[in-house]
Amino acid sequence: MLDRKAVSLRLLPFIAALFSLELMGCELPSLAGTSEPKGGLFQIFVEKIHLNPEMPGKIDLGLLQYQGGLAISSKAPTFGGLSGLVLMPKGDGLIALTDHGDVLQAMFVRGKVGQLTGLDIISSHRLRGLNGNHLSRRLDKQDQDAEAIERLMDGSFLVSFEIRHRMLRYKGLKAQPSLFSVPPGIEKAPRNGGIESIAPLPNGRILVLTEKYRTKGKNKGDYIGWLLDQNGISLGNIYWPGNGLFRPTDLATLPNGDVLLLQRRYTVAGGPGMRLSLISARQIKPGARMLGVELAQLVPPYTVDNFEGLAVFPDKQGGTIIYILSDDNFNPLQRTLLLQFRLPG
Repeated sequence: MLDRKAVSLRLLPFIAALFSLELMGCELPSLAGTSEPKGGLFQIFVEKIHLNPEMPGKIDLGLLQYQGGLAISSKAPTFGGLSGLVLMPKGDGLIALTDHGDVLQAMFVRGKVGQLTGLDIISSHRLRGLNGNHLSRRLDKQDQDAEAIERLMDGSFLVSFEIRHRMLRYKGLKAQPSLFSVPPGIEKAPRNGGIESIAPLPNGRILVLTEKYRTKGKNKGDYIGWLLDQNGISLGNIYWPGNGLFRPTDLATLPNGDVLLLQRRYTVAGGPGMRLSLISARQIKPGARMLGVELAQLVPPYTVDNFEGLAVFPDKQGGTIIYILSDDNFNPLQRTLLLQFRLPG
């Protein structure tokens, strides 16, 4: 008879390896089931969390002010893997995209001063592919690995996919999409390191960045992206410096045309980490090597996980409300976290 405690101890290195592989962007077999939530709805559980569990009263993080956060969980087999994030038009709820091709819509629950205290699910459904059918569920995630979602000026949505790199345009998230763009050269990107970030700009152009597709010549190691016109035609490459361990995971545009960039990192010694930077609008042009100003960095012992989703909304008191969302990779050792910050004006 096996000693259960001994077996558990032997598994710890393996479990830690799975956690580190996920955060480094390696693929693992899906842990999600194949059943859809009944009626498109399911129960979630939320727990309010502190920015720093060791200092519960702390709210300052770089130039940001913490306004509440949630750890979200559910027993539904399709819940998890939240990679893309966009807000409702009034900023009172969210639309989140999983890397298995499901869409989750929820309304925010707020406290007396606007802080995030809860989440109410209003719908959940599966995206459709170019053939009009719901995206297939396959262990290799060939068709379903959705990574980013953004709303365009006309109300339609752009969704980027990895493994089979492409961007689809949805007039409604339950509708059959059309092919928007396959940027030139994207076929050379790692299968799990394609278009991770999208930012529609006020001038109608669209900025996209990859997570692992990097230059080999001048400025070797820079992350490759593109500027696209409103029809998805490439206007040229654009680059983000590949210095350090942080990789791009999402973008969000401010009203003045500046862009926020969310990045993540993972190291065995330091664990997961998040960095948020500001890119000036004047740098966003074809051929540019963009540089940013760091606004905040989130590392242990602060509350941090595999942050991949970023969305912003104007603050009524001035400044910007910022949301970041983590992808738990359907891994029981990770968490789905939704954090709310304010960037003063």
